[in-house]
Amino acid sequence: MNAKISLIKGDGIGVDVSDAALYLAQMAVAKVGMAPLHIQEIQAGAAYYAETGMDIEAGGDKRAGQANAIFLGAIGLPDIRHQDGTEISPHLRLRDRYQLYAGVRPVKAYPHTPRALADERASKIDFVIIRESTEGLFYSAAVHGRSTVIDNSYCDETLRITRNTTEKLHEFAFRLAAKRKNRGYPGHVTCVDKANVFTAMAFFRQIFDETAKRHSDIKIAHNYVDAMALDLIRQPWRADVLVMENMFGDILSDLGGGLVGGMGMAACAEIGDQIGLFQPAHGSAPDIMGQDKANPLAAILSAALMLDYLGETLDQPEYCDAAMILDAAIEAGFASRQLRPAEFGGDMGTRAITNRLAEILQA
Repeated sequence: MNAKISLIKGDGIGVDVSDAALYLAQMAVAKVGMAPLHIQEIQAGAAYYAETGMDIEAGGDKRAGQANAIFLGAIGLPDIRHQDGTEISPHLRLRDRYQLYAGVRPVKAYPHTPRALADERASKIDFVIIRESTEGLFYSAAVHGRSTVIDNSYCDETLRITRNTTEKLHEFAFRLAAKRKNRGYPGHVTCVDKANVFTAMAFFRQIFDETAKRHSDIKIAHNYVDAMALDLIRQPWRADVLVMENMFGDILSDLGGGLVGGMGMAACAEIGDQIGLFQPAHGSAPDIMGQDKANPLAAILSAALMLDYLGETLDQPEYCDAAMILDAAIEAGFASRQLRPAEFGGDMGTRAITNRLAEILQA
């Protein structure tokens, strides 16, 4: 079958990196003998808002969910905002509408890429942050209109943790740990919270412990978010699967990206019960848009996550094979020093990286 993808290129370098990612995804799909992905494009973003007054085309929210997956390039431009100063962010509304509760943020060190840590063990960093993506402090994100400003004197924001979503999140984390254990990883889950201060976080931890009892073969640990930030600098090679609230995941996943070269390597999947959204975790970088300087690898790695998701949800293992082929091409490209992103001081821009990966895939 043709898997159907809703494509939102968005703003800035989102156009370039999404074109690169889907071009290579189509190549990987062809390599395993599958029909091309069917792409339907949807207009959205800050530039679209400036032109039309809408952050996504009419009916775009609904059309996006009618596919098997959503792929997004980047959203937002710093000079285009709502009157209250908040950014244009239709993707947050998509998270909420389709309840994309499991934000998957892999953090992996590749050969011959910059490392923030001098310790040789940092070359073995390979862990995954699972960020709840619909609740927590982001429940009050401006796009949802749930904040309360009182007499222009103060603002109340709601941090929401529900049992239904948190149970699904923790089950997702334990299933991922089991899958990683089968692939040779440690296979343990750490609950990251602030349960010593916030009742909501104690509730989050309580549900984690309840879930752990159903997965006795998976080792568990607990860590407060501030201590976890410290440990990700001191000993990130010990991390495997880390599950946490929305805002904590937003912050720690960027820290993770900094450990392995930068946001140009930061892939992201946001998965719900019915559909998944895949995007690089970096922003739109308007200062380099159209200059062939953007590192497309975060988007390409996100496309690999999407292919793996399609393989599982559509029961088409060939898509999983295509994901592995794409991941292997990136690993081989760095190992042989054929990938040298300008972001890392190298001599390769968006097109050169894309073309070199295409050559590796063909080989």
